Amino acid sequence: MYDLINILEINNYSPLEIVELLNNIDRNDIEDYAIENGICPKCLSEVVIHVWKEARGEAWGVPVEEEMSEFLCEGCGRVYPE
Repeated sequence: MYDLINILEINNYSPLEIVELLNNIDRNDIEDYAIENGICPKCLSEVVIHVWKEARGEAWGVPVEEEMSEFLCEGCGRVYPE
């Protein structure tokens, strides 16, 4: 947090402006940004797309599979969105 404050001070933001900016930060926005950029907000590991095929029975005597996918953290195993 102090690194962010220092960057804002270097860019000539007043203390009032810094407090206003920091008060407007929403945790969900930070998590969304991290996931969109392939970063796990929990452990900061890479988030990848995990793909697999799931059986869906038969159609005209032929086995049917559906391709499924999810965002998965390689570090902590967390699945997004929760």
